[in-house]
Amino acid sequence: MNYLNAAPATETQLETQTVLYPTLQQLVRLLPYDHKRVVDYVREEAKHNPFLIEDATLAEKSETLLEDVLPDWYTLPAQYVSLSEHLFGQISALSIPSRQREALIYLTQWISSSGYLEETPAVWANGSIWSARELEAVVPILQSLDPPGIAARSGKECLLLQLKEKPQSLAFLLVHEYLEELVNCTGNSRESSINRDILLQKLLQNQAYQDIDIKKVNDAIHEIQELEPRPARNFGHENVPIVTPDLKAELTTSGWQISLTSEVEQRFCLNSEAVELLQKSQLRTRDIQQLEALFKRAKSLLTALHLWQKNLLKVGQFLVERQQAFLQSRDRLDLVTTPQQLVAQSVGLSNSTISRIVRGRYLLISNPYSQIFPLHLLCVPARVGGRTPPQIQQMLVQLIEEESPANPYSDEQLAQLLRVRFDLPITRRTVTKYREIAAIESSHKRRVLDD
Repeated sequence: MNYLNAAPATETQLETQTVLYPTLQQLVRLLPYDHKRVVDYVREEAKHNPFLIEDATLAEKSETLLEDVLPDWYTLPAQYVSLSEHLFGQISALSIPSRQREALIYLTQWISSSGYLEETPAVWANGSIWSARELEAVVPILQSLDPPGIAARSGKECLLLQLKEKPQSLAFLLVHEYLEELVNCTGNSRESSINRDILLQKLLQNQAYQDIDIKKVNDAIHEIQELEPRPARNFGHENVPIVTPDLKAELTTSGWQISLTSEVEQRFCLNSEAVELLQKSQLRTRDIQQLEALFKRAKSLLTALHLWQKNLLKVGQFLVERQQAFLQSRDRLDLVTTPQQLVAQSVGLSNSTISRIVRGRYLLISNPYSQIFPLHLLCVPARVGGRTPPQIQQMLVQLIEEESPANPYSDEQLAQLLRVRFDLPITRRTVTKYREIAAIESSHKRRVLDD
């Protein structure tokens, strides 16, 4: 083997890896982010990197930037934590179906700055992919998160949520049964003292509370006063929708077209003045090396930003072209089986990259009316008989609507009917799973007896 001839190729390969690896690291970091978080991340980098600017008009004097960056450019300011970020972290850690997790994330946009869940299930469900019943069902999960009392729909419910671990306590009873009377029992005035005595007499009429005295009443009132009536008080609140789409699908004369809702790449560039100053700099060798490392980091980040946009558009365009029927009807039964592996093979990306792109990403469909959907909704995995889960659930609903109320179908009978009528090879156990996902009760509970 001629090692002299092999050396240049080896050096070229190592140099290519050195250039690509930092870019890939940055890209892997950016892929799961929506465009707002990407902008925040690059802005944060620009604070500590003189070679990266958001706009040429915003660039400061290069000399000042170079002076500021040495030697403490890795010192980062404290991170701002909003209520949505606090809730998202907990929701992502829950061991629940992905559909419920997405529903919880969707519901967080209805939480007010005080921490209360506003509007009704019908309003929540309007224009969403969930039914009012589905969204109502996940509210207790949302209310179980920190801070205590979050997502309550009234002041009374907020206090009861914070006392849920003490359902037999006097404080719980007072909030549940005597909340209006409590308003007049607080304070040190004579009138308040009289009202507390009146409240005590009411409580003593209950056989279960014969051992209560005025001290216990006062202690219970003090416990209630220690509760937080505004659970979101200590968190920042953003008056913008929590769900932010990165992609937009529009129906044009030439078909469905995909675009970015925000052109992030165009907002950032290299600082040409800082680059020129670096080339002419007379700084020490060590300082030059540190600045060159920052320069390379800036270039890698901008390249990663370009790839972030390119990959999003590539995946979005493929999914839009494949799911045109759904985009037109907005009916989940029109979704075509599109597993993530198929997307990866079609666009030339890895499965892990596709997963990072579609997870937590949203698509805005603008025609004929605007509606936002999770991007992963378009990546429908292949299920039983090549049918999508919504299609299987719809078949079950159709059969159950046709059954006799006095003699509803068992899961085994439903499996047989699906095999015969829809040519769907399915087991009883699978029928049970999809019936429960669709929130359909068992045959025993569906049976209606004649009077």
